[in-house]
Amino acid sequence: MSVASIPPSTNRSPDVGGAESLPIRTAKFPTKYRRNTPRSKNGCLSCRARRRKCDEVKPSCTSCSRSGRECSWPVNENNDNENTSRTRSDLKEHLSSSSDDSSPQPKELTGMDHSEAVILAQSVVAEGRSANALFLRASLTPGILSNLSDTSRQLYEQYLSNTADILARGPSADGNPFINYVLPLALSDGLIMDCILGIGGAHMVALDPSARHVEVATRGHYARVLSGLQKVLANEVTPYFGSGKEEKAQYVLLILLLLCVYEHTQGDINGSVFHHIKASRHYVLSLTKNGPNPSSDRLGHIRGFLLEIYSFMALKLAITPRGAMEDHPIMLDPFLESLSFLGEYKSCGFMLGFGHGLFEMIPEIASLVEKRRLEELNNAKAEASYAAYQDLVERLEGWDAFSDVLTGEGSSPRYQQGPAVAIYRTALIVYLHSAFHEDLHEREDLCAEIDLHIDKVLPLMWAVYSSAAPFRRMMLWPACILASFCRRPQLADGFRMGLNCNTRAPGGVKVAAKAMEMLWADPDPRAYGPRGLSMVMKKHGLSFSMG
Repeated sequence: MSVASIPPSTNRSPDVGGAESLPIRTAKFPTKYRRNTPRSKNGCLSCRARRRKCDEVKPSCTSCSRSGRECSWPVNENNDNENTSRTRSDLKEHLSSSSDDSSPQPKELTGMDHSEAVILAQSVVAEGRSANALFLRASLTPGILSNLSDTSRQLYEQYLSNTADILARGPSADGNPFINYVLPLALSDGLIMDCILGIGGAHMVALDPSARHVEVATRGHYARVLSGLQKVLANEVTPYFGSGKEEKAQYVLLILLLLCVYEHTQGDINGSVFHHIKASRHYVLSLTKNGPNPSSDRLGHIRGFLLEIYSFMALKLAITPRGAMEDHPIMLDPFLESLSFLGEYKSCGFMLGFGHGLFEMIPEIASLVEKRRLEELNNAKAEASYAAYQDLVERLEGWDAFSDVLTGEGSSPRYQQGPAVAIYRTALIVYLHSAFHEDLHEREDLCAEIDLHIDKVLPLMWAVYSSAAPFRRMMLWPACILASFCRRPQLADGFRMGLNCNTRAPGGVKVAAKAMEMLWADPDPRAYGPRGLSMVMKKHGLSFSMG
């Protein structure tokens, strides 16, 4: 048969099993065309990371304002492309020049075969270099997580788009370390990635407890973290940071502190965070005892990150009503009596962004309160303790809130820091009153004084809560302390509104709100103040972080 005799195609599929042939469905001709004009790359970093259109309104775009996210912009938007290219070439040059280095190479990526992510992760760990924020966020997209399940990708996206923003309590010169420091490490280490996915999942479950598939995936990642940590401690695997003593200490400390973050995010009520912090203390002391090691300068930024998280959590837990963990106080070491060491790191302020002088008093306050608790149990004399208590209250009442502020690159304005310091100062004063007066609920003079303190500081609390400043995430502890003294229903309503107004709040905030409801509903007249809150928590078997 000649070619000319072959009949033309009729666009019908061959008959199968005698079925009638059907026309082949081909793609429709496109009816829309992409414009020739290039897409704008001037949007904020948050919209770029979430792949959302940004209207580029400054200082906060409409999308970030509506969702309550922090709106951050590249430092020099005109040179974004130039900076990104320079960052990539610098990182590649660093890798080629250090190929013979004896430092440990990163382990296999957990399903992330994105070469630029590898380059970025190696560089951040190797030199502590602050990579261009745009390049970092552009690299950390779900496209590189091809080996993760669909559910685990959701956990990652939750962490990147929402959870990491609420974990930082203040600004810093290096931005948000929960993104800029932790995520590059997670791309190269499966155990750190499991921590990140667990934290993102814990936040999702706190927001939607009915999401059972998310809860199952989250618990799976949490179990892998515990199992992996046991192997590291047993020397069955080499930590990603290296096999040296200090490298291992920093790696284990990072995992333990991320577990603390997980417990607060999910709203743990069994006191797990107390155990994690106590375990962390050993590794923190080893870091602070030896001081910075020149051989580990490549981990300097991680060191600052870890020390500030530990300082924040340990100081807060030391003055938190412990409830069921009443007999397990947090020990605070002398290095926490001066927080000036945090200023050596560019991440300074991301957890403790104000009032370092005030926070430096917490070890003395916590020690005195614990001493008083033991004196009550043993019916011991307390003249010296009462003298120290009165001295502390006098010092706190004379504290200049607007002088106790951080300065320098990345610090918040003084007008934002001052009110936050004043709120903590007031909460510490009434906390001391409760600790030193077992019959406080019967002392009308002190109760009236406490009411006056609360009335004065309440407008400041509302100002901080309603602002876009990240310090509002630091207000859980003072809010719970002050709310525990509520004797007027309208005052309780105000604190109730504040504790429940944030729809993105982690589980720890929701647990705190429920604990306050238990306190206010308890008919026992002793259910008043932090002492009463601890009593009610103990009655219900609760112990949680107010971080």
